Amino acid sequence: MAAGLFPVLVRSTLNPAWNLTIYNAASSHKSLGIMLTIAAIGVPLVAIYTGFVFWVFRGKVRLDDASY
Repeated sequence: MAAGLFPVLVRSTLNPAWNLTIYNAASSHKSLGIMLTIAAIGVPLVAIYTGFVFWVFRGKVRLDDASY
C-alpha cells in the first residue's frame, strides 16, 4: 500500500495541493544531521547500559516451589 501511495503519505480529499508528501514532511538537513549525531551517540550508550544491566543482574532470579 505504501509503495502505491509513494510519494504521498496522506492524501487530501479537498485539494490535491494539500497532500502530505515525503518531501514537504521531511525536516531540514541541519536538524536531520543533528538528530543523526544524537542517535549515533545515544544508541551505543543505551546498548552498553542494557548489556551492563543484564550482566549485573544475571543469575539473581531463582525459580523454586514458591515462585509464581
